[in-house]
Amino acid sequence: MKKPIQALLFFCLLLISTLLSAAQDARYYLQQASKYYNEDDFKNAEKNFQHLLKMNVSLHEDFYYFYGKTLFYNGKYKEAADNLSSFTDTVGNKSKYYTDASQLLKKAQKKVAQQEPRKPEKKRKAVKLSSVPEMVTIPSGKFVMGSNHGTEDQKPAHKTIINEDFAIGKYEVTFSQYDAFAKATKRKMPDDEGWGRGNRPVINVSLADALAYTRWLSKKTRRTFRLPTEAEFEYVARTGIKAQLGFNTLMGLGDANCDGCRYFWESAKTVPVGSFEPNSYGIHDIFGNVWEWTCSLYTRSYNGQEKSCADENQLTGKTMSVRGGGWDSANRLLRPYVRYNNFPTYLSNELGFRVLEEL
Repeated sequence: MKKPIQALLFFCLLLISTLLSAAQDARYYLQQASKYYNEDDFKNAEKNFQHLLKMNVSLHEDFYYFYGKTLFYNGKYKEAADNLSSFTDTVGNKSKYYTDASQLLKKAQKKVAQQEPRKPEKKRKAVKLSSVPEMVTIPSGKFVMGSNHGTEDQKPAHKTIINEDFAIGKYEVTFSQYDAFAKATKRKMPDDEGWGRGNRPVINVSLADALAYTRWLSKKTRRTFRLPTEAEFEYVARTGIKAQLGFNTLMGLGDANCDGCRYFWESAKTVPVGSFEPNSYGIHDIFGNVWEWTCSLYTRSYNGQEKSCADENQLTGKTMSVRGGGWDSANRLLRPYVRYNNFPTYLSNELGFRVLEEL
């Protein structure tokens, strides 16, 4: 278990403080944490790491690797996964610790899945409507959103908190579900490109179409449906080991419906929802098949808009964030932090949506 390393080099902590005494205290706790870590005394190492967290100092990104590793050895797998995820998402593969952190993150996630039973879904009034999507409850939590090593609009990587549990569609909204709404409201049926309707994800729908569907569904069921925010979508997309794609890892053959994921005999078009393995919450097609509308305004860099729904009356000249990648997307785009944007009136055979329910 022991991984001997130099006490003052093993995570390159940067100490920034206006008070010399605070810096001296931080150096002391750093030295103590290093000492106990090298002695495999992870209980005391954790205590000193926690002292550092409470101090008014800036911590180098490598701190989260060693702190996460210490938490793992102490059996605190959820906290370990949070810190290791923060580290891998922030540094990418530039760090010499990246490979070990990625492997340990997978182990921590497996431990979490084994030891922490999924929260039971809150009881919701059953409604016998073919147009009601199957929903899955997602517990509240925190995660690192974005990436410091992708395109400019994916920066900066930042901690984000999901304060409330919510439910999200197990699948993308299908043609059969949307058609029931269109018939009931005498709305124009979207074009299926000749690929078929039924359980294929609905396509060629604008933001207004998607929002109208959520309002109709809310009224019919007496529940509260809407589109997910960008933050909520990425939170779900980062769930599960397969979703934690490293910077050198791509979706492969049979993993999703995308350009680079299909076998040569398969046609380039949408496929029925649920055709591929779900993530650990049981959510299908969070990557590939169709891009999905969110309710968040798109911004060139994160400024808080990603955590809320935009005002529908103030969208003129603005674009909305879409997530997840589609059937014609390169597999390098099927990552939880990848963003794209479209004008609200945009229609595409590669763009659909899924619904979120407030609990």
